[in-house]
Amino acid sequence: MAHKQPQSRRRVPCCKALPPEIWIRVFSHHTDPAHLWLVCRRISPALRACAEHAFAAYFLCLVQIEFQLEKYNLGGKSKRPVVPVVFDRVGKLEEKEKVWFKDKRPVSAVCEDKGQKGRIQFQKTMQRWEENVKQRKAEMPNYTITISGMVNDTDLPDLEIDVEKHEVCFQWKKMLHLFFREHEQIGLLKDLWQVQTTQQIRENNARLAKGEHLMPADFPPPWSTAEAEMRKRVRRARLKEYYRDDELLLWAIESLKYFEQYGAASGANKALKLDPKLPGVGLGEKWFGHVHVVQELYLDEWSCMHRIDTQIGHLRTAR
Repeated sequence: MAHKQPQSRRRVPCCKALPPEIWIRVFSHHTDPAHLWLVCRRISPALRACAEHAFAAYFLCLVQIEFQLEKYNLGGKSKRPVVPVVFDRVGKLEEKEKVWFKDKRPVSAVCEDKGQKGRIQFQKTMQRWEENVKQRKAEMPNYTITISGMVNDTDLPDLEIDVEKHEVCFQWKKMLHLFFREHEQIGLLKDLWQVQTTQQIRENNARLAKGEHLMPADFPPPWSTAEAEMRKRVRRARLKEYYRDDELLLWAIESLKYFEQYGAASGANKALKLDPKLPGVGLGEKWFGHVHVVQELYLDEWSCMHRIDTQIGHLRTAR
């Protein structure tokens, strides 16, 4: 005879739930925006709304965006000409997903010259800014985003520019999602690298204890090299997602790995080699005559990573 299963008792909370106003106030004092967006926001739909409200009210003002004015990145660590924009306002009603950032500098701070000459110089600066925004590409965004010491150049969805008002607008929730998603991905790769490196060091120590000789390939790469590889891996995944319907660019992104042992972007000291043997580019093969696409992608990758590293260096110097 089948026994009747006892009915499960409904769990009764020990105390009433905190009102949204309290949660928003609590989240406003969070010291780690990445943790707030990646962890606290994912707990429940109610806390998601509270975390997003807190971001809009207290954290968007901490976001800094610098639009590059240079047509080409010539390297170096000096401060380059940029248009820095800061938080201005969040949209209301139908535009609540949008945020506006503005260049609030006076004309005198942008141009050294005064009078008519200064106004002409300012006009050229604004024109270059507009050109760089409208001609940006996924592989060369022409800007950097800084949030609490973290720097990247992920997408600014639905980016629009109004040169007359010296402002830009974009979808702020989507922007934060893309920015913190890559931050999380690099964090996961870092944890995996630490586990693998610790295991490799233990194995090396065991081999040394047995009197074995180790080869250079037996040692784990230094953190600077490993970090650069992680960033490139995440960045290339971003480009593959963006160009998922473009067969040529997907091939070019995949072919970037043949450049990895050369140049500063990989942390290596070898000379840059722009003409390695790539698959599919031989005479009569599918990608014959398209080596330049891979070369351009590689140089764009180096340029963007260099700009990010330079911005991080300036932030550390300013502390």
